[in-house]
Amino acid sequence: MRRWVAVLLVTLMCLCTGCAKYYYQEGKSFTECKKDCVDCMGELSKRLAVQSQSPGGYEYKFVEECMKKRGYKLVTEGKLPLSAKRQDPAQTLRGILYGQRRGIAGAVD
Repeated sequence: MRRWVAVLLVTLMCLCTGCAKYYYQEGKSFTECKKDCVDCMGELSKRLAVQSQSPGGYEYKFVEECMKKRGYKLVTEGKLPLSAKRQDPAQTLRGILYGQRRGIAGAVD
């Protein structure tokens, strides 16, 4: 029984740590990226009657589409330039379960 629990915990840790992605656009500063993300969240809030404390699929998809329209790509940490400034994704259970852990990254200002 203990062996199964250990295997399950290791598997969950591996799954959770490998799924973070960052919104990144070559040539954009970190400040510009952060502002664009805040603007997308603002656009999202215009479309919601009530602000949710636990965002779901619609919210994540909306922000992802908004950032893509602004020219950002989702990249894994390993594909970011070493010189990029980054803000790690929130470590929420919902984000982990839905595979929606998203951070932001850009050139140092």
